[in-house]
Amino acid sequence: MRSGFAGSLLALLLSLGTAQAVGPDWTYLDEDPDYRQARRWIEEKNYQPAIDKLMILLKSQPDSPALLNWIAFAHRKLKNYPVSKQFYDAALLRDPTYLPALEYQGEWFIETGDMASAKANLEKLAKLCGRCHEWQDLDEAIRKAEGR
Repeated sequence: MRSGFAGSLLALLLSLGTAQAVGPDWTYLDEDPDYRQARRWIEEKNYQPAIDKLMILLKSQPDSPALLNWIAFAHRKLKNYPVSKQFYDAALLRDPTYLPALEYQGEWFIETGDMASAKANLEKLAKLCGRCHEWQDLDEAIRKAEGR
C-alpha cells in the first residue's frame, strides 16, 4: 500500500516539474479557415475585413483572448485607440497571462504615450515567460520608442 502512495506522489511531483504553457491553448483556431483568412488579411494590412471576420467568429467564442487580441491589434493599426483598448482589456480580463495580448497592449501603451504601462507589461511578460519572443518584441519596441 505504501508503494502505491509513493508512486502516486512521485507522479504528482514529476508533473509539477514539467514545463507548463501559460494559459489555455488557442492554437485550435488555426484550423478554422475563417480565422486563417482574417490572419492573412492582418498580415496584408487589410484590417477592416479582418475585424469583420473576427467579430463574426467572436460571436460563437466570446471568451477567446486570441480573437479579442487580434481585433484589438487590427483596431490599433487603424489608430482606433479607444476601441483597441477595450478589446485588449477584454482579452486580458479573460486570460491575464495571454502573452500576445500583453505584448500588443504594451505596444498600444507606447503608441498612446504611456511608457510606464508599457514597461509594466514588459515586466509581466518577464515573470510569465522570461525572455520569450513576446518579451523580446516589446523590449525592442520600448527601446526604439526611447531612442535606444
